[in-house]
Amino acid sequence: MLAALFNGVLPIVAISFIGYACGKLKVFDFGSAIILNKFVMFVAMPVLGFKLLSDASLFDVPIQLLLGYLISETVVYFITFLVARRIFLVDVKEAFLLGLATALTNHVLFILPISEILIGSNATLPIVALISMDGLLIFSGTIIAMDIMSSPNRGWKPTVTKIISNPPILGMLAGLFYGMSGLQVLPNFGIFLSNISATASPVLLFALGVILSIKRDEVVASLSSLIVGVKLILHPIIAYIIFIFPLALPIDLAKPALMVAAAPCGVMSFMLAINYGVKVDNIARVIFLSSLLSLLTISFVSTI
Repeated sequence: MLAALFNGVLPIVAISFIGYACGKLKVFDFGSAIILNKFVMFVAMPVLGFKLLSDASLFDVPIQLLLGYLISETVVYFITFLVARRIFLVDVKEAFLLGLATALTNHVLFILPISEILIGSNATLPIVALISMDGLLIFSGTIIAMDIMSSPNRGWKPTVTKIISNPPILGMLAGLFYGMSGLQVLPNFGIFLSNISATASPVLLFALGVILSIKRDEVVASLSSLIVGVKLILHPIIAYIIFIFPLALPIDLAKPALMVAAAPCGVMSFMLAINYGVKVDNIARVIFLSSLLSLLTISFVSTI
């Protein structure tokens, strides 16, 4: 089991370490990280969103599992937001993105391959469904909030236009409608989607390493530590309570979602921080630290 976890964690951490080394060696700078992030935001993420939502796997998973997990991640989202905003007095946009970091995880690159090794192929469908739900509701909802806050004095028509023309949202909406149409993705087009979408997380993790190598704004260590604790400890506890008691789900059915809850903070919050001009230092730190420490939480959840 430990070998499987190390094999899942180390390649992810290694990508950020390479980015960190390239930053320290001045091969890549902050401007380079911005360009990499722009590629993900405008190319890789829309394609990934289309690919995930076109599968329409949301409808093949028990609604109780999706609803229970949605409640758990919504709770930790707003706990993180309130702690960051009220106690540590961070900017409202940064507080939203720190909340997003605790609600979402690095599903595709991190938890999906690890869960398949630890609990088998039965984990794939529930996790893909959770990814689709998170993208459609939590991620898109955060983008909408960021667009509204970025231009508070703009009229509702320009705001709505900007929201629906946002590349990741466009990709997810197109994928959702395509999936509901019942049409099959052509094999060659499917290869294209897979190749492009597979670049999203690795490129962001590399850019994150570059950012971590650059000393910019002061990092609040206590805030970072608290948020990592919310994601890796509080989130799986809340999810477990919801799944086992009110919903009475069998543990084998709930385990894939519990592993997602115990996984590290999602890298997509880092992408949005750069895109919307939000301070990235705390966000980058919690993603990196939670990726290292999730080795312990995922291994514990897998034994339940």
